[in-house]
Amino acid sequence: MPDPDDDKPYLARLFSPLLDDCTFERVGHGGSDARVVRITKPGSTGAFLKYAFGAAGDDVREEHARLSWLGARAPAPRVIAYLSNSDGAFLLSEALPGRNACEAATGNPSSVVAEMARALRALHSLPPGDCPFDHCLDARLALARTRMDAGLVDEGDFDQARQGATSRDLYAQLLTSRPDTEHLVITHGDACPENFVIFNDRFVGFIDCGRVGLADRYQDLALASRNIESALGPRYSDLFFSQYGEPNPDSGKLDYYRTLDEFF
Repeated sequence: MPDPDDDKPYLARLFSPLLDDCTFERVGHGGSDARVVRITKPGSTGAFLKYAFGAAGDDVREEHARLSWLGARAPAPRVIAYLSNSDGAFLLSEALPGRNACEAATGNPSSVVAEMARALRALHSLPPGDCPFDHCLDARLALARTRMDAGLVDEGDFDQARQGATSRDLYAQLLTSRPDTEHLVITHGDACPENFVIFNDRFVGFIDCGRVGLADRYQDLALASRNIESALGPRYSDLFFSQYGEPNPDSGKLDYYRTLDEFF
């Protein structure tokens, strides 16, 4: 796997003078083949640079579009600079203070889970009418089929409940068990604890916003509760639903949206 320092001369020229005299630290991957590095510079606040070359740059472009649209609508990193060229796409955004909810939950899990619920409830309460990102089931099922046909679905990475199934098994299940209705709201799309930032036990913003779009609220509820239960236990999943205002969640829709997520 390439070291971020291999790319630093190119990135420094691309964003000069913003990245002059900066330190690069590889912190992980974004979607697809995107690389994520922490940028530090003496006397300034930190930043993150997410970038990808070639076709993988589309994921970075999608995240930029969503961060730009979110603007003052919801707390998320501010875009410092963005470039898209024939090489790829490059998104420089501010670093939010604090830790992700998974890390923060080691100190005060009840408070962190309640903050996650509050954050999603606020996001889902935004007026959905002007959201340009269609993640309704028609669109998501079509994209799931495209990814399946292209061999992009990792069947070895399915959740334990679906181990041994094939992507075609699951896709057929999605078609036959599709919910009759969708309660459309603005969703994060990948509402795992790692994508909530907590500072002093308070939610301060969403990160990894490349899947923000109009979808049923269970798109977020299913993934958030799954990961909370896995990391902290069932009672915290129950607390999450209670704090969100959905004390008796629809188990069928939870399973449906967790199954759909296997394709992404």
